[in-house]
Amino acid sequence: MHGGVILPAGFKALWPLLGVAAAAGLALLWWRASTPEVSPAHRPAAPAAATPASVRPGAPTAAVPPPAAAPSGQPELDAAAAVVEPQKRMQEFLPKFATLLNRDLPAALAYLRQMTRGPLFSQALLLTLDLLARRDSEEALDLALNLATQPDDRHLFAMLFDRFARTDVVRARERLQRVPPGETREASIRALTDAWARQDAAAALDWARQLPAGSDRTAALESVLRELAARDPVRAIAETATELPGPPGERVLQLAFQVLSAGDPRRASELLGTLPPGDVQTLATSEVARALALRDVPAALAWARRLPIEFNQWLALNAVLSVWAQKDTLAAARYVHDLPPGGALDYIAGQFALYLAAKPEEAILWAEALASPTARDAAFATIASAWAQRAPRDAVRWAESLDGEPVRSNALAGALAAWRAQDPRAAALWLEQARLPPDVKARILAPR
Repeated sequence: MHGGVILPAGFKALWPLLGVAAAAGLALLWWRASTPEVSPAHRPAAPAAATPASVRPGAPTAAVPPPAAAPSGQPELDAAAAVVEPQKRMQEFLPKFATLLNRDLPAALAYLRQMTRGPLFSQALLLTLDLLARRDSEEALDLALNLATQPDDRHLFAMLFDRFARTDVVRARERLQRVPPGETREASIRALTDAWARQDAAAALDWARQLPAGSDRTAALESVLRELAARDPVRAIAETATELPGPPGERVLQLAFQVLSAGDPRRASELLGTLPPGDVQTLATSEVARALALRDVPAALAWARRLPIEFNQWLALNAVLSVWAQKDTLAAARYVHDLPPGGALDYIAGQFALYLAAKPEEAILWAEALASPTARDAAFATIASAWAQRAPRDAVRWAESLDGEPVRSNALAGALAAWRAQDPRAAALWLEQARLPPDVKARILAPR
């Protein structure tokens, strides 16, 4: 129904909910293929039945249908809905419900309205809304407003407004006024603007700008600017800087720099300076450095060393080295070895040791030759942790042999953390029996 990039707080993140049950997807695909489009004039009329209390907003819900319910006139559906095992219940019920929708829409609507709330109801409602949206959009929205009242039902409105916007944007905007404020309305706005922006980004952006300040405007702007970022990241960066502050704008900028770095890292490096210091600039720095290194490692190193913020220099150098290590590990290792003592060496040595840890003996020799004891200790902790993922006893034995603190405690903590992930009982037994001072054991177990 809808394609796109996922974002944690964006509308596209809702779409995996449409695949909650494999049986639902199969039923929907089969049934849609067998159901022709029907014009509103030929649509069967829905029964004017009152909504039972069990499905009214605020009524108690149940995840599992009751084993015995009043006869509904659909014995096959009743039997399928009473199956105890959830996956089998979906597999039994949904194809039968899809068949009823195809054959007798009023009867299917009547059955849906008396169903107990839960996963089965949600999937049956999805099938029904999909049919109604293709036959009569107003009736689909009426049904959704009446029955899709739970927080998890917002993906159903997203589905509807994606379809509405692809069919008639003006009518979709009118229908949006009927959706109450909250997560459901936000999902609807995101779906509408996302679909609209793929047709006419300029018009969608103008509309979003004109919305009153608040959650509607924020959701609309983020959705349309995310779509713009995938196609025109330079413009998206400029528009976001003026139109969308805060976390929503940061999410758009992060996506835009990812896209721009992949296509034009030089331009991305130029625009990086327009970002204010903060998380977005930090993340974008690593992204740009990695993209530059894929094209020209020496140029990327030179660019990283010119960055005005010292910590961003470290991040950029580390990103370049991560690319370089895949091409020529020894050359990258020599570069780190030749760095002068200081914060950059301490940070990068601890990160870069990971690329050498596949051969622990060689990695240890490299770390011992570093110009700074603190850089060496950082590298040792990384080596111990990586080594323990393959040979935990050997890694722990080596870490225990280290002289001085905190290097021994840090290395043991890293090794034991990896060992506990594989075999918590064996790791705990080793620590219990280890001849270590109590304060060292406490440091090893301390949260990090």
